[in-house]
Amino acid sequence: MPKTQETESKKKTTTAKKKNDTKKLEKEKTTVKKVEKNNKEPKKEKEIINDATIVTKDSTKKETKKRAAFIERLGAFIIDFFIISMIVSLVTYPFTNNSNTKKLNEETQKVIEQYQEGKIDANTYLNRASDISYDLSRETGLSSVISVIIFALYFIVFQYKNGGQTIGKKLLKIKISKTDDTDLNINDVMFRALIIDFILYNIMTLCITLFASKDIYFYGIMIFEFIQYAVLFVSAIMILSRKDKRGLHDIITHTEVVKEEVIIEEVEGVKA
Repeated sequence: MPKTQETESKKKTTTAKKKNDTKKLEKEKTTVKKVEKNNKEPKKEKEIINDATIVTKDSTKKETKKRAAFIERLGAFIIDFFIISMIVSLVTYPFTNNSNTKKLNEETQKVIEQYQEGKIDANTYLNRASDISYDLSRETGLSSVISVIIFALYFIVFQYKNGGQTIGKKLLKIKISKTDDTDLNINDVMFRALIIDFILYNIMTLCITLFASKDIYFYGIMIFEFIQYAVLFVSAIMILSRKDKRGLHDIITHTEVVKEEVIIEEVEGVKA
């Protein structure tokens, strides 16, 4: 065979080998890519799992208020009135410890004893007791004014400045809060106090004492006293029976009494 033909034959053989080698390399690369792709898929699952973990960690937090029970509110009410009664007694003592007041108190006690012993009938007792009560109220008019001021300072100003808490509420770890989560304002506290904390009743009693006659005084006091205790009774029934534990004064002022502690709940979000 001539050298030229032999050389061309070798070249063809070499070219064929190179093509075969190139095809093998391409097949191997394709196989490697497939393996790499398969190896990458679990990593994606891991990344998805990691993302889910991040969503849980970055979840939003929702504050849930727990409403105060009736017994807690009643306990705070009793504590507050014990405290305020002590303060009023101490402050007004110099204005009530006089001879006229003592004399009227003695007359009241005497009339009660006479009625209990049967010496006077019910009508006589009511007439004499109402006259003495009227004179006593007028005698202690200044004390009544001071009492109204102290009640207002405690149940309105002090309670507002302390974030909806009196001393009684502070001890039992409850407070007044707005139902729409806005800030409590002094008007809310004032209207609540006027309705439920005897402030309006004390103001009306003082006005009747100072400006009304004996007959109007007797019946006026009875009417306002009945209204005040009716409001207390209705509010107590509403707090006990309603799911949101809100009384009449709560509904009127758009407030509620809640526990001081706030429960924080985690709410899972969805990552965009």
